[in-house]
Amino acid sequence: MIEACRDKPSRMAAISVEGLVRGYGRIPVLQGLDMTVDEGSIYGLLGPSGCGKTTLLKVILGFLEPESGSVDVKGEIPGSDVGYSPQEIALYPDLSIAETMRFHGRLHGMDAGRILDRQSWLIDFLDLPEPNRPVGKLSGGQKRRVSLAVALLHEPNLLLLDEPTVGVDPELRSRIWNHLQEIAANGTTVVITTHYIDEAGKANRVGLMRDGILLAEDTPQSVMSSQSSSSLEEAFLALCRREVKA
Repeated sequence: MIEACRDKPSRMAAISVEGLVRGYGRIPVLQGLDMTVDEGSIYGLLGPSGCGKTTLLKVILGFLEPESGSVDVKGEIPGSDVGYSPQEIALYPDLSIAETMRFHGRLHGMDAGRILDRQSWLIDFLDLPEPNRPVGKLSGGQKRRVSLAVALLHEPNLLLLDEPTVGVDPELRSRIWNHLQEIAANGTTVVITTHYIDEAGKANRVGLMRDGILLAEDTPQSVMSSQSSSSLEEAFLALCRREVKA
């Protein structure tokens, strides 16, 4: 594995992954992956489709068991203090937006007033339709934004977001990232997978993933500097070429 040089983290680790191996049957996916996410930071996970990003999130969440290696999430198994927006839409189509918010809010122990306040803010923030619209009647992009709203609803300390900005217009993408930076500054830990290499530059740290391992893990600027590159895309390509030669 090729890894960029990095400074020692100045914050406590919210997520620590060591030697993680996980596959599906005889198909290997994660192959001895190491990863550290600092508390109160945004970690951008970059890599092509099929490299293992979604599988990694599912192992962190406890949906999948590691075959070997370890995953530590603040020393505990993730619970109600975690928000998750999956890549695959997982919403009840017969529920309205408001009913979806109320359902998930109650699961997290929120009272009716707080649910209503958060619902109102999230509908405005994410440009969602009126709250009585059934989820099944929404477009794919709107459903993805409802999924993100559900993850943000209870203001968790840990957010795991799998491609939340796919199909989102640039203006809203910018607003979402500004909000993530704000809540991270207030102590929330965010792990976000993305295909948009340019937006990953807004993360505090990035992990460049390929074939089930991290080729590099550091601040965006340090990753670029280590490869004498002017962009994360150039740095990623340089790391891929070096890995092939190795």
